[in-house]
Amino acid sequence: MKLLQSLRTNVTGIAIFAALTALLISATFVLTKDPISRNIKEQASIKLYEIIGDTPFDNDVFSQTITVDGKAFGYSQPIDAHIATHEGKVQTVIFPVLSKQGYSGDISMLLGINADNSIAGVRVVSHTETPGLGDKLELKKSPWLLDFNNKKKSQDGSWAVKKDGGQFDQFTGATITPRAVINALGDALDYFESHPQTFTQPVIKNH
Repeated sequence: MKLLQSLRTNVTGIAIFAALTALLISATFVLTKDPISRNIKEQASIKLYEIIGDTPFDNDVFSQTITVDGKAFGYSQPIDAHIATHEGKVQTVIFPVLSKQGYSGDISMLLGINADNSIAGVRVVSHTETPGLGDKLELKKSPWLLDFNNKKKSQDGSWAVKKDGGQFDQFTGATITPRAVINALGDALDYFESHPQTFTQPVIKNH
């Protein structure tokens, strides 16, 4: 009987502990959900506004998007691109771009393209490239990404790393990573230039 009572006491104690733990987790989730969402939005907004730079705009870039075919941007499904407008005219469109050609895995980026087909800016959101070799993808460690600012893609073969006869520096000891970025950006630029009506007369969604 004492053993049975002891087991019941232990089971009851474990059940109470589990219930309290679940309640604590639920409370923590509720209390932190909004701050986390705000932080995510703030970080995403920072990258968007960094890319736009000095380009004038008068809309809520974070909340206003257009949906486009994701294939040219490395995705298998449609994607939402953020749009910056001024007095009703499209100034810059910021796309999520994914390269699957990285040395160690996917490279996720944000690419801003201006209405004149030039690049407003590029930011890498995440990557798994080898530390030391992939550091140039991070703006805080290297200005390499800034080389794309204001560039347009020409059809003379110069949209490539210098090793392939192009205009862009490769990384010391690494060519696969910069080549992956350059190819992905080039595909996105090609899509943007070949679908002018999509961006001059966009169907804007408000979130």
